[in-house]
Amino acid sequence: MENYLLINLRDILFLLISIVKMLMINVANSIILSFSAEVNAAIIACIASVIAAFISIYQTVISRRDNKKNITRVDLLQSKQIFETKLDEFFIPLRHHLENSKTLFKILKKGKPATFRTLTHLLNKKQIYPDTNQKLKLNKNDISLIKAIIKIGKKIEQLIHDKSYLIGDDTEFVKEYIPRPGYDNLPYEQDMTLLSLLASHLVTIRMAFNDDLSGQRNNFEGFVFPNEINVRVNEKIIELETKISSIEAQILKLNK
Repeated sequence: MENYLLINLRDILFLLISIVKMLMINVANSIILSFSAEVNAAIIACIASVIAAFISIYQTVISRRDNKKNITRVDLLQSKQIFETKLDEFFIPLRHHLENSKTLFKILKKGKPATFRTLTHLLNKKQIYPDTNQKLKLNKNDISLIKAIIKIGKKIEQLIHDKSYLIGDDTEFVKEYIPRPGYDNLPYEQDMTLLSLLASHLVTIRMAFNDDLSGQRNNFEGFVFPNEINVRVNEKIIELETKISSIEAQILKLNK
């Protein structure tokens, strides 16, 4: 509607300017012969006033349109900055650490029973695995891998401590964690968010490795690593990148 009004005002303005030009050309001919100088001056002054009024209206409409665009542009840029901060300062670093930890765990798990879990094994190193009916003794390489995983875990803990406020009210990470199908085969601790479950796992595995925790395996089974967090973090990154792209497209449209 605003653009339609703007186009009509512009057309009317150009029409009035054309009329004035014609009047100015003819004023020396027919108008001056028909009216006194005072009348001619009054007519020209009246037309000039009308043109000035339309110019003022035209400029007002342009100004309002530009102001509205600027307000919208500022709002979009602020939203973009929020999404970029979430990505750059929390979700992308978190994904980086999680993927590194996942890779090391894959190496650690090679040649071990299918039911092997680092935390539960450290709590009970003498346990017998049902799929092999044997105990498992970690070698030097296994210990080194676990140390590397724990080192990454400390970085994740620090990141959660320093930057988890960026999550805001994102329900994926602030509501109670309910595993999706395919990830619900482990007895995860209930009434915990996904991040609090992750943080609790990182603390307990470090304590178990340092022999500050031992035994009572059943009490800690719910704090094994939540594998689904890698999936949900990736989904969140894709969602934020999509929002940023959408905002950039809207800004580009405003600038045209």
